[in-house]
Amino acid sequence: MLLSVPTWIIHLLTVSEWFAAILLFAGYGRAIDSRPLRLFALCMVPHLLAGLSILLFHAGGDRWDAVLGVGRGLTFVGALCLLAATVSMLPVRGSGRVWWLVPLVLVSGLAFAATSPEGVRALLPLTNVLYLVFLVALVFVRRSDPRLFSWLSVAGFWFLLVFVAVTIYTQHVAVNVMGLPSLSHADLLHGGSEAFLSVSNLMIALGAMLQLRRFQRSASVAGPGVPIQ
Repeated sequence: MLLSVPTWIIHLLTVSEWFAAILLFAGYGRAIDSRPLRLFALCMVPHLLAGLSILLFHAGGDRWDAVLGVGRGLTFVGALCLLAATVSMLPVRGSGRVWWLVPLVLVSGLAFAATSPEGVRALLPLTNVLYLVFLVALVFVRRSDPRLFSWLSVAGFWFLLVFVAVTIYTQHVAVNVMGLPSLSHADLLHGGSEAFLSVSNLMIALGAMLQLRRFQRSASVAGPGVPIQ
């Protein structure tokens, strides 16, 4: 395997933090009786599966390209689902109808990937656009209903852009400057860039935990039977 033990630990942390965020959002959604927030947590699962696919890819010495392709496909599905879940939370009439577009975009994207010479990799630009629109929608959701997301979680989702920028740069250094086959062959650069993803996921999870604890404290102060605003 190409990865050192510290880099493996960072990879495992990123997946664990994302999984914790899913559980925390789901638990918080149940606590405040918010079906949209529970659905949002469910829509985070494709990215979790994508992260597990990347771990499997690295476990195979970066030789299982089919596994990497599955991970990229799941990332596309995850970005699409997160966008739909967030847009459906907006206080706009008919926003819930966005779910009707999900199968259409999904099928169209996968059909495009199947016919493209680049395969699933061709979905990367569309995945990026979907995620950027999701980030903007998330800000509007936070402003319209601060109960759903803390600013820390919103900042965590946005911080992923830092991870992407750092990864692009380190990939350039590893391949074009150092002459290595991939970023995975430059373990220090790989682990360093992955650490930014761990920070992003940690911010998301901590934000959800703070929202849940804040609600629990308010509920305990208000007492049973008293509605929490």
